[in-house]
Amino acid sequence: MLLLITGLFAVSEGERAPDFTLVSLKTSQQQSLKSFRGKVVLLNLWASWCKGCKKEMPEFVALQHSIPKGFRIVAVSLDDDAAQAKRFLDTLSAHSGNIPFAVLHDSQKKVAQTYDCKAMPSSYLIDKHGIIRKVIIGSLDHDQIEALKEMIRKLQ
Repeated sequence: MLLLITGLFAVSEGERAPDFTLVSLKTSQQQSLKSFRGKVVLLNLWASWCKGCKKEMPEFVALQHSIPKGFRIVAVSLDDDAAQAKRFLDTLSAHSGNIPFAVLHDSQKKVAQTYDCKAMPSSYLIDKHGIIRKVIIGSLDHDQIEALKEMIRKLQ
């Protein structure tokens, strides 16, 4: 697995989001965070064993469908084994339909280290210029997702 990360440091709101390149669980192709520049991005660090992660993932499917242009979710699985993450994604697809966002795999947890992930899940709202605008620790419920939609629209 190829993993490239620039700037090995913890991140804060107002700072540039460190770039990384990981392999997609959906396409097996490499994808970088930088490739989404020009769009508002919700970077989500998750794992298949995390109850809060599982709970919010269907909400993310709905969120991506509700804002199809100028916004992308990039979900980074921190599962040790890609097969575990894929099994969860298959189950999610069976209940929620096609997963409309990028799902990458980081078994080495380098992105979690770089972003100073304190708890699972953790999300980072990144503006179209690559600046972190919001750090969200813990899972989001439906009402919090609605508030997040307003933030996303303001950043577009």
